Amino acid sequence: MKDKILEHWDISYLVSFLYIFLAESDFVINKEEAATLNTSLDDTLVRLFFHTEEQKDAIIKEVNTYTHTLDEAEKMDLIEELAKKIDIPFDVYEFIVQELNKIAKSDKYVSVEEHSLLYYIRLKLNKDYDDN
Repeated sequence: MKDKILEHWDISYLVSFLYIFLAESDFVINKEEAATLNTSLDDTLVRLFFHTEEQKDAIIKEVNTYTHTLDEAEKMDLIEELAKKIDIPFDVYEFIVQELNKIAKSDKYVSVEEHSLLYYIRLKLNKDYDDN
């Protein structure tokens, strides 16, 4: 079942998952973080990847439905699996990291969970990009 679901997951699904997972990683999403998450999802899915609002909503719904059944270890495995499968250009990688930083910094502090997850995501997504 997992392979069937993830077969069509592309960078749009990966990024949506990363943003949502990061926001939820410290178990508290305040108003500011929710607003930042929504803005980042919109900026990425609609403005960068040119999805319609309906497509954006469908992607987010599918990501939430699937990933909320996973435990933390399975989510980490999913990041690794998708990072291997999906080619991410360096400029898009930089944009994703900037948005992740905005989400992490949108509440009063960057939690240990957020900091650890940010490091893990960068580690898995960075494909050496000629050591940039």
